[in-house]
Amino acid sequence: MGDQGMNMLSDIAVKVGKLEALQETNARAIHDMATGLNRLINKLDQSDDIAREADLRAKTAHQRIDEVKMDSDKKWSGVQGDIEWLWRTVLAAVITGAVSGAAAFVWSQFK
Repeated sequence: MGDQGMNMLSDIAVKVGKLEALQETNARAIHDMATGLNRLINKLDQSDDIAREADLRAKTAHQRIDEVKMDSDKKWSGVQGDIEWLWRTVLAAVITGAVSGAAAFVWSQFK
């Protein structure tokens, strides 16, 4: 082999060395990407869990709000019934007083 053959072998060796270095760099980059992707997947799983928990808590809160609303509606209904009863009682007392007063007035006129 002559000088030309040695130069070609030397060039090939240099190029193979560069390819090996490039391959190592690419392997590290792929490893870093895989690690980053795994972290991203873990974070997405965590955010899914957090979202499910938040949804469950929101549903529970809505149920409690509905229960409180039903209780307050029942109480308000009772209060409205009490107010209606009070007005009827007051009106009956006024009517009874008026009739009694009229009867007393008429009775006093005949004495």
